[in-house]
Amino acid sequence: MILVCVLAIQESFAQDFDPLPGDTVVISQTDFSPEDETIYITNSWKFKAGDNYTWASPAFSDTAWQKVSTYLGPSELPFIDEWKGIGWFRVHIRVDSSLVSYPLALLIEQHNGASEIYLDGKLLYKLGSVSSFEEDFIPYRDNIPRPLIFKDTKDHVLSVRYANYDAEAFNNNGYTAGFRFLIGDLDHHIGTSIEGTSFSLWTKMFYAGILLAFTIIHFLLYAFYPTEKRNLFFSLFTGFLALLTYTIIESEYTESPLTVITFYRVSLIAWLMTIIYALRFSYSLFYEKPPKAFWGFFGIGIILAIGTWFEAQYLDLFRQLFVFAALIEIMRVLFVSFFNKREGVWVIGTGLICLVAGILYTVLANLNFFDGDADLGNLFGSAGLIIGMSIYLSKDFARTNKRLQFKLIEVKHLSDRSLQQERINKQKEIERKLLEAENERKSSELEEARTLQLSMLPKQIPDSEYWDIAVFMETAQEVGGDYYDFAFDKEGIMSVALGDATGHGMKAGIMVATAKSYFHTLANEYDLIEMLRRMSSGIRNMNLRMMFISMLFLKCNKHSIQYTSAGMPPVLYFNGKEGSVKRILTKGMPLGSAVDYPYQQKTFEVTPGDTILLMSDGLMELFNEKRELLGIEPIEELLTNSGGLSADELLSSIKELADKWAGDKPQEDDITIMVLHARNPEGKA
Repeated sequence: MILVCVLAIQESFAQDFDPLPGDTVVISQTDFSPEDETIYITNSWKFKAGDNYTWASPAFSDTAWQKVSTYLGPSELPFIDEWKGIGWFRVHIRVDSSLVSYPLALLIEQHNGASEIYLDGKLLYKLGSVSSFEEDFIPYRDNIPRPLIFKDTKDHVLSVRYANYDAEAFNNNGYTAGFRFLIGDLDHHIGTSIEGTSFSLWTKMFYAGILLAFTIIHFLLYAFYPTEKRNLFFSLFTGFLALLTYTIIESEYTESPLTVITFYRVSLIAWLMTIIYALRFSYSLFYEKPPKAFWGFFGIGIILAIGTWFEAQYLDLFRQLFVFAALIEIMRVLFVSFFNKREGVWVIGTGLICLVAGILYTVLANLNFFDGDADLGNLFGSAGLIIGMSIYLSKDFARTNKRLQFKLIEVKHLSDRSLQQERINKQKEIERKLLEAENERKSSELEEARTLQLSMLPKQIPDSEYWDIAVFMETAQEVGGDYYDFAFDKEGIMSVALGDATGHGMKAGIMVATAKSYFHTLANEYDLIEMLRRMSSGIRNMNLRMMFISMLFLKCNKHSIQYTSAGMPPVLYFNGKEGSVKRILTKGMPLGSAVDYPYQQKTFEVTPGDTILLMSDGLMELFNEKRELLGIEPIEELLTNSGGLSADELLSSIKELADKWAGDKPQEDDITIMVLHARNPEGKA
């Protein structure tokens, strides 16, 4: 009896709890960080060099694999077994019941190569192009949260097929060559990603724009008055600072990790040149000619800039020492000027002190003396100098004006007004050119997308022995969401598709491309109901988020027609002998929805002289200038009186009806019309 009880208890525990592998990461909702809704899973994963797709399987045993950091940093990569540019990483994850079916996000904190991400052997995402051949390897990076769902509390295996054939280049430039994944709340991180990216990008772009404006203004001041060389040195200072800001923006948002290295080198060179011209500007404020010490700084800075392009990492300490030395020299110039009671030293000195403090903050942050955003030092430091410079020049300008006679003051005033207007015009011209360039880029992209969409439609209307066919499509925007197509099997049975994706624009265009692929894959292999189910399941698995497509299908075996629909308007059937119109409709949810809807199918026969009209809802929902809908009744009335008309003639009549109804009212939705006019095999209508 004791043995039976023990076995029963063991069986109960075996049913309630699956054993945990030794390296399994267990997470729950309590693990979310309250600051950023993130679960910081370990970066120490199982690793094996080489390439074998069976390593993605959850059934594969990785107990003998090496445990390494996914960062692949310079202190880690030399100790990894046989790293030749590609390998597999695995980590076991188990969630408790609080995270089952919870909308989690796979967060990409770092990614400097190419990867394929698998969950329990199923491919979830591709980042770049992974290949066993270096020439086919394409690295990729972004920080977009990607959905991650765990269906149960069992042990799951997250596998990453990862490649980086440029790992040494990343390590030599102070970067790690690997990746770092976290897990977070999907809704939270999608929202914060959009807000943070938008705010950070526009803030830095705005700051770069201000720097560029100062660069242009002071360079123009120097061009108009070359004697005042302070404007030249200040414009060079702000120009290199603008270049530094630009490289930081590009390195944050480029999708190519290799490009980041290039921008990193350029940013270091721009930083060195910024320091050099900050020093030169300091000299120009209080010295007629720069002292010999400046040329020493200038020569060392140029040598460091050239060396940085080839060996950025190994010169890091020398760059920091150079910056410290330049800051000390700037402070020395300020103290000397203060004791000599140079005019305006307090104003410009305050700005230079802000710059020195900002650069010092940046240097200490880069050397990891404390946690902080190094970019903030450059931002606030240079802002302080710019304000101080503006005040100093304003006071100097005022003092100069007071020394001039009344007529000279008047002339100067007029000149200033003209110069101010020129600055405004220059800035507006820059803004106009930027806007024109952006509009041209968007127009070009939309035109390419429109060309691609039109290329997915049939090149010509099929020539059928039993049907006279005419089709018309007009999109509301450059890229529409309507779709039509034809397919014929070996027995000559014609399949017809007509669809309407949610909305219009680029996302609708993607849905149309998806529908075309499914239609030509399934049309001659499955019946209509199965086609709808498979297509709906495939679109739903794409996770396009609130994107659906309504579809109707016909299979025309001579004059025998099978019909089904998923969310499309009714098919109008005109009986030529009776002169009547009948609405044919099967109700159904649009494809891609979460509901497994029981779609229906109808079969009917037509005779020569009958007409079938298919349309998207854009025709019935066409507005006139009074915001009244066209509706289906005028279309039925026109079709009732269409006896004897060919498909092209009937289509022209419908287009004329639509144009007359809409008048000058712009079209708000895509319109697609298809006319199938039955004819006898001898071609007589």
